[in-house]
Amino acid sequence: MDAVSPVMPGSESIEIVLGKDQPEYLPLPCVYLDATSRPMVTRWRFSEEERAAIAAGADLVFTQLTFGFPFQPIHLQVVGRDEMPQLVE
Repeated sequence: MDAVSPVMPGSESIEIVLGKDQPEYLPLPCVYLDATSRPMVTRWRFSEEERAAIAAGADLVFTQLTFGFPFQPIHLQVVGRDEMPQLVE
């Protein structure tokens, strides 16, 4: 599974890349939706092997490092390559 750009159709001008020029990290294209609550949207693309495994019943496992702080809400969804994700308020 790879993080991909554009995160949302037409979002190239407002995307930032976390971890850019930091070799110890994988670059993560993202879009911050507003300055108040700072929701961040990323887009991930499955490889053909991952798609086949999911179609055969494999699960998606999500790990979030909290470093002892409260768990942050997340929203996972499936959208087509050119579709706009449903944005959570």
